[in-house]
Amino acid sequence: MKLTIFFKSFFQTIMIAVGTIILTLLGLSTIIRYDNKYITKAEFTQDNLSIVPENGCCALVDGWELYPDALLFSSDFLSDPPSYYPTWAGQYPNLALFHEDKNPYGISTWRMHLKGNGNIVTLYLQEPLCAAKVYINGRCLGGTGEVSSETYSPLIKDTFYSFYLENESELIIQTANYSHYYGGIWYAPIIGDPDSISHLIAARTLLYGLLFFSSLTLSLFCIILWRRKNKASYSVEFYFGMLSFSFALRICYPFLRLFGIPLVRTLYIIEDVSALLIIYFSLRIAGLLFLSAINYHAKKILHILFNVICGGMCSIPLIFSLFIFPFIPALTLWYGSMISWYKVVMAVLLIVLTAYGCFTKFLHTKIIFAASIVNGICLLYSVLTIGYYEPFIGAYPEEYGTFCMVITFAVLMVQRSRALTEENLRLNQNLQAEVNEKTEYLQKLLVERGQLISELGHDMKSPLTSLSNMAQIIRLNDIMLDQDTYKRILHIEEQCDILSERLKSIQEIASQTSSPIQMEPIILNTFLSDFYHNYCPIIELYGPNFLKNITNHPCKIMANQEQLFRALENLLYNAADFTPSDGKIILSLTSDESFAYIEISDTGCGIAEKDLPDIFKRSYTTRSDKGGQGLGLTITRTIVSEHGGKIDVSSKQGKGTTFTVCLPLIF
Repeated sequence: MKLTIFFKSFFQTIMIAVGTIILTLLGLSTIIRYDNKYITKAEFTQDNLSIVPENGCCALVDGWELYPDALLFSSDFLSDPPSYYPTWAGQYPNLALFHEDKNPYGISTWRMHLKGNGNIVTLYLQEPLCAAKVYINGRCLGGTGEVSSETYSPLIKDTFYSFYLENESELIIQTANYSHYYGGIWYAPIIGDPDSISHLIAARTLLYGLLFFSSLTLSLFCIILWRRKNKASYSVEFYFGMLSFSFALRICYPFLRLFGIPLVRTLYIIEDVSALLIIYFSLRIAGLLFLSAINYHAKKILHILFNVICGGMCSIPLIFSLFIFPFIPALTLWYGSMISWYKVVMAVLLIVLTAYGCFTKFLHTKIIFAASIVNGICLLYSVLTIGYYEPFIGAYPEEYGTFCMVITFAVLMVQRSRALTEENLRLNQNLQAEVNEKTEYLQKLLVERGQLISELGHDMKSPLTSLSNMAQIIRLNDIMLDQDTYKRILHIEEQCDILSERLKSIQEIASQTSSPIQMEPIILNTFLSDFYHNYCPIIELYGPNFLKNITNHPCKIMANQEQLFRALENLLYNAADFTPSDGKIILSLTSDESFAYIEISDTGCGIAEKDLPDIFKRSYTTRSDKGGQGLGLTITRTIVSEHGGKIDVSSKQGKGTTFTVCLPLIF
């Protein structure tokens, strides 16, 4: 059985790999055919003149004359022209091959002859490395930075030059590079009519804007999601957010080139570090997703590989650019190749990890496996076509491959979130069903307990009443009672009265818990007005003045009128018991956006501060007489809680007490 499952997984993995490779190669071949400067390059006349089309644009790839270590002008070619190297844009990454010490830095002149129709054309010079001056027929059109070796000043900027192109014109581009491991005309210039160049730039900006802003949005979303989870350790969300952010840094260079930033070395360090961080974070995500089941020693080795080798490799561009290249510039000859092949090797490792995930049946592994293959093929293609392929409008294969990884991991995040949401929904449904079952069971117990307590109280009431009546008959008939026996009979009556009151309270509590109260919408203003008019005559018999202060703003709540009536009745009678006849009791109602506030305040004797925390406790009373059982406020708080509200008290001895009932409004 296990062998069958293995072969099935193996077959599926091979089919995914083969299908992905075929589709990726078809995509790359399409890009090569329709978006390649080396195909849409300028044609030549028999006199070796590059023909600039009247409409449209073309790339100036072939036909360059390279003069290393010299800054030449048109006048230098009139009498005794110097020797040159015939080349094409991208053939020589720098001047290292022209120096015995393999030093890549220096100055150079690039020359080409153009053929036009006397129309206005625009020359689009992409990212000259690292300073350049442009001349047409001996006239300086402008440039970037300063090319003189004495006053060298680098500036990486995409520049545009419009001029009348005569039947035959001489184009000279002077370059200087003492900053970067690539130099000169590494990227082929584009020339054509101004409208075509404008459309090209707009399309390119739109494409890179889509890549940049989508990646940046994903990164910010995932980082925020990770932070909201309050996780101390790094998770898949964190690494995906950092992967997307690194790609956003890597892909934003076209916008920086349009504006021109003089920090040449810093910008290329950021580009290289971002490219290596993309590899690192991709491996970290794959490790978290697919390596949880491997043994401890293998996990330890991969942990060292990810953090020490891959993480340490991310610092290589910074170390080499700042501390090695200025002193040993010859190392730049192999630095670019080292970085490129490192990416390819790590891409292969990523493919292996995702393939392992396919065999171990991890969730959503196949889509990541396919994206890893796409990324690996694009990286390999970028390395093998250095100097032979350059996109005309779109992005580089490496950038397409990385974006494919970003989108794939985004899909994975969505699928993981969806799976977690469905699982949470399922658990919540099961939990709700279990809660309903337990609630129903507890409700039955409460009902049975209330009935039992009520029946028990009823059964105890009869013998207690008989005992009290017998004691009263004996006392009233004066049946040969001495003084001591008479007192004991009185004591028996008193205790029977106390027990009767407590049985009454027990039955009240039982009625509160026997069944849930039924709620209905009520207008609290009308309810309190009715309450006031019902109890005003009764309270005034006690002596205090009973006043009201009810807001006109409608306050609608869900309540059981009978229970709420009872709760307020307890508060009102308490106020009446502790307020002198010359005092006053005020019933008031206020509200805010969410709650209604009922206050019953008095000018009575108040409550001691030490008693305030305990007044809502069951059987706690401050009455000095034997009539109070300490249950009124307990029942009131229970009723208020059942209405979703709360009750507070404030009091000062000798000045009075205020009870505040807070109830939620409905709309």
